[in-house]
Amino acid sequence: MDLHIWLTYVLACAILTMTPGPSILLGVVHSLNYGTKNTIFTALGDISANFIQMLLVAIGLGAIISTSELAFQVIKWFGVITLLYMGIKMIKSKPKKIENDGRIIVNVSRKKLYIKGFLVAAGNPKAIVFFTAFFPQFIDLNQSLFLQMSIMCPTMALMDFFFVMFYAFSANKFLNKFEKNIANINKMGGGALIGASGFLALSSKNS
Repeated sequence: MDLHIWLTYVLACAILTMTPGPSILLGVVHSLNYGTKNTIFTALGDISANFIQMLLVAIGLGAIISTSELAFQVIKWFGVITLLYMGIKMIKSKPKKIENDGRIIVNVSRKKLYIKGFLVAAGNPKAIVFFTAFFPQFIDLNQSLFLQMSIMCPTMALMDFFFVMFYAFSANKFLNKFEKNIANINKMGGGALIGASGFLALSSKNS
């Protein structure tokens, strides 16, 4: 992959991944609840799902999903249910422990954070359709597809990880004065996830 093409690809990835979405929102809420370090596992779950989606596209399954209404609908409704469930859980969640310094901490296993990050990202069927349309713009048919994808997939995953953590870190630093109102933040975040599930439910395959 030529350097100038890769740099253009990096810029495109940055623009796309810096746009706040369900995964970034989840990272922000987890950062406020569990701390930035623990949110690393949320981000790892997110990029793990995205990496699998990119690999599916790389081996040609993206073309099947983008043309199969049944396959699209199965993944789509998985995403709707996942976002709806996590939104409701956020709204109902309450801080369970207050440390001596007054910081609100909710005990949760890192495995659960990873799974939540994974499910939110995996529940978006349009990611596969998007990757199917996005990657060809930067692929040179005269070069090895495997080598190009081995560069493009990790690049996208790393950019995604960076911006999830960037938002999580920023929220933890600048919104910590609202620590005692974590329940309200959870309600707003949960409401946004429920809203996202609604938009996904109403969206069409070609929209």
